[in-house]
Amino acid sequence: ENGHCGYQDRGEAEVNALSYLRDNVMAFDVPNMETLGFSDGGPDSDGLGDGLIGPTVKLALDAKAKYPWADAVPKDVYYEYVLNYANLNEPRTNWRPLFTEALGPIFETVPLSAKVNDVVKIINSHLWKALGQRGRSIIFKGGQTPLTFDPMSVIAFGYCSCTGTAIMLVNALRAAGVPARVVGTPAWKGVRENGNHNWVEVYREGTWDFMEPSTPTNPSVDVVQDADDLDKDPCNRWFCSKSSDYGLTRVFAARLDKKKSTTHCPLAWEWKSTDVPGEDRTNYYVSKCACTDEKVE
Repeated sequence: ENGHCGYQDRGEAEVNALSYLRDNVMAFDVPNMETLGFSDGGPDSDGLGDGLIGPTVKLALDAKAKYPWADAVPKDVYYEYVLNYANLNEPRTNWRPLFTEALGPIFETVPLSAKVNDVVKIINSHLWKALGQRGRSIIFKGGQTPLTFDPMSVIAFGYCSCTGTAIMLVNALRAAGVPARVVGTPAWKGVRENGNHNWVEVYREGTWDFMEPSTPTNPSVDVVQDADDLDKDPCNRWFCSKSSDYGLTRVFAARLDKKKSTTHCPLAWEWKSTDVPGEDRTNYYVSKCACTDEKVE
């Protein structure tokens, strides 16, 4: 029940993981179940390759077996926030093998005795160069969602806005077996014209903490110095202050589990959609971000 996956239990673990993903497919993915890899005919029965579900399950279980911080995660949390192949309504792609290969050397530098925050900081410092193309790091560029926010598009173009950076960091953490999810507000102070913002929450020791993706200031920067992590003062994040007016500004985290979700996660670029399961996190940010503006850097 704690999610430990010994070699002798691998087959059963794969079946259970596949069943969980099948039971929690988002509504707009249902027409493409076979494309994703949920085929009752078995792999390659039609002469075509399998979908992304196969490598997703394999690599998620590999990470759990390999990294102590991953093996300590409760099974239900691991399923929803590590095994999960999606965040919002971004195009579905087979990102996990690419992330695992590109970030593998970085994961290997993390001591097996490391705490979750150590893993998070190393990944947030290095992933932008590791996944960049032609020797250039991925950078922030405003106003890109929904044009460029899925992982493959971000890697190809080399830039994205806040939603894309959040998805990139969440997926990088999931590739390392760290539970993470996209969180944010679809409208500052409840007004769409005020814009939106997304960031990241990470699960550790039974709680969710938040942080900001730390993209380089320009594509020539290889390693982000002083990248954000879970232990930094939340009031030093620009969106964590009284002026953000949390309460009037609603905050939602993206989920996958249909039975545990209490609401939907609103999408600023697809306002009428209710297809992404969510969790209302507004009260958490009301209490966490009661900071004076003078303290925000």
